[in-house]
Amino acid sequence: MVDSSGPVRQLMSDTLRKLRNFESIESRSSINDALEYLEADIADWLLLPLSADQPVNALHILKLCTETPSLRHTRVSLFVNEEEYFVLPKAFELGCLSYHTKPFTKDTLTVDMTELFTVFDSNQANETLISAHYLRQYLNKNKDYAAIAELQKALLTLIPGDIKTLLHLAEPQFHLGNPEIARKTLRQVKLLDDNLKEQADQVAKSLFPDEALDPSAADITGNINIIDANIAIIIDPDEASATAVEEVLKSLGCPDIKRFSDGQTAWDYLEKNPEPELIFMEWRIPKVSGPSIIQRIRHHGFHSVPIFIISSLIKAEDTPLLKEIGIANTIEKPLVRERFIPTLLHTIRQERRPTEHAVLERKVNMLLNSDQIIEAEPLRLQILNDKSIPTGRKRLIEAAFSLAKKEYDAAREAAFDALKLLGEQIEVLNVLGKTLMRLNNFEAALKCFKKAQDLSPNNIERLCLIAESETELGNEKGTADALAQASAVDSGSTAVAEAAVKAAAKKIMSSFENIKNIVSYMNNMAVSLARSEKYEESIELYNKTAESIPEDRKDLQAIVGYNTALAKIRSSDLKGALLILENVEKITDSKISQKSTILAEKLRLAIETGVKVKLRSSKPKEDAGHQAVADKNINSQNPDEKQTAHSTATTDAPSTLPNAAVSKTEFKLTAENLAKQMIAMVDVKRGDVCCFMIYSSPNPPHSGLAPLLEKVPVYKPRDTITRKKSFTGTAR
Repeated sequence: MVDSSGPVRQLMSDTLRKLRNFESIESRSSINDALEYLEADIADWLLLPLSADQPVNALHILKLCTETPSLRHTRVSLFVNEEEYFVLPKAFELGCLSYHTKPFTKDTLTVDMTELFTVFDSNQANETLISAHYLRQYLNKNKDYAAIAELQKALLTLIPGDIKTLLHLAEPQFHLGNPEIARKTLRQVKLLDDNLKEQADQVAKSLFPDEALDPSAADITGNINIIDANIAIIIDPDEASATAVEEVLKSLGCPDIKRFSDGQTAWDYLEKNPEPELIFMEWRIPKVSGPSIIQRIRHHGFHSVPIFIISSLIKAEDTPLLKEIGIANTIEKPLVRERFIPTLLHTIRQERRPTEHAVLERKVNMLLNSDQIIEAEPLRLQILNDKSIPTGRKRLIEAAFSLAKKEYDAAREAAFDALKLLGEQIEVLNVLGKTLMRLNNFEAALKCFKKAQDLSPNNIERLCLIAESETELGNEKGTADALAQASAVDSGSTAVAEAAVKAAAKKIMSSFENIKNIVSYMNNMAVSLARSEKYEESIELYNKTAESIPEDRKDLQAIVGYNTALAKIRSSDLKGALLILENVEKITDSKISQKSTILAEKLRLAIETGVKVKLRSSKPKEDAGHQAVADKNINSQNPDEKQTAHSTATTDAPSTLPNAAVSKTEFKLTAENLAKQMIAMVDVKRGDVCCFMIYSSPNPPHSGLAPLLEKVPVYKPRDTITRKKSFTGTAR
């Protein structure tokens, strides 16, 4: 805590000790002294005056705390007099936790701090909601209803289904000239949460003193889409249950709800339409069963959508499969609205910002399954930094990441560690089996898959992997048996059909003395698609080509991988391209490796600075006589320094895809201007630091702000410090 007056600092210290059992309370006479303290030690919470006339002021500290990763856990509360209120909008933009008015007495300070801790406890230590409470308090004093409305809407996107946040939206709606919308919002609150009925009635009485706002059948459709989900699917032959789910979704404001009574009709719709935001379904449904349609949904690439099973027909033996195929939650029938709504809202919040161990793992696996390695990285770090998660689970996640990044030796090591620590759990056996397949140890992989299959016999993906392993081992009967079992689970599964085609293709491919011609043809077809700017089709064909290449043909893998990366660059997927190039670089005996290294370095710089990778168009040489002859060109390719590092690696002579070129001057200027900001913002997400990145004042900045934001001091930490979690109420 900071104040120039010793007696004031003592009063603040005594008050805090009386109200909360803080481990340590330090006081300083100036903010500059507090900054020097932060450079050598840690603080979870700073209580600061504005100190506008000093070289280091409170806005400087707020800016440092949001831009400096090692200070990002530190929370800041401001003590300001009424003449200094103009700084508050900017302070909350920069991540301020709370503000308090000075001068104060012992009694007023006690009341003020008691209120803060009450707000803290009532919001379950959610610093964003605490900060929003104080920001809303300030905006209400200024009757800035437009800003309050924007704040509440932003909070609802961050914390979907928060009924209290919805309640605070009604008053600004009324004052902004929308009384009917305010009425609907209050009715929606009363309909969704019995515990908030009294508060909703109080707000209604102040706004509409002569009206009763009891929800009726006409109010079933919510005014605000508080779960931020536009399309929901219900698959259930039970009319009453489907209607109950639909009514709840309508009350939450979901605008588009589609109902299906059987699996086939639902699948026909899902196969041809974009991924929905929510799926609710019975486990036992006609035509295409629940387990089958869920696995079809996942194989189709719909990995993000949370799937809720609403059923009383789930058996104990179904539980492992439910976990494997990524079910968000299971809810017993008959549906009880009072229990269903809180469960649904909690699950949706976890889906958007996971904190629970099981949800974190499931989200990571879903992201990795859809090749979103970069997106999964923050969740991986969250898991690794959580001391309550067992080491075995952490090693399992590390194994999954290494497998996704094609670092197979590291994946094997981590998977074996997980096996020792966790035993033969299904998730461990799955990751280990997939890793061993990539290392060409198909016999050991098969043992892992079969053990997992004993525990969960209806997993179609694993049966297909068993079929593939049996094919590699030359066991035609084993392949046929595995495919037959998969077909028995779902005869209409495209995954099963693809596995059967793949097994047949492997058999055919192995009969060719030289498979280069086949790979060459497929590769050059993909190049042609890329030339025509059909990037998605090109990348899909590259991927299929890669799947057809035997594990021991690293040279062919390198060429196809490099070309896939170029196609991804053209489609603006720089991160995806970089991941592929990093894998190509590891194929050290490939002549494409050097080119991959050069291009990868430019991509890293482009991703870091935000500068576009420019692609120069180059038209292919017109030569009707050219054919894709792999032997001739793969063996003759010899990258030299004069040749661009970004030409397409074809099995034909000419370079066919555009060259990537970035101005060195442009990179230098951009890097100098943006590097500090980019590094500072690493891993910051909305909601990580109070209302930072959530609230932005719609009003022009006060003229007195600019001088306060100039000359931000440099933070120079003197030691490497291990920092604890942020503001907890029993702070360090």
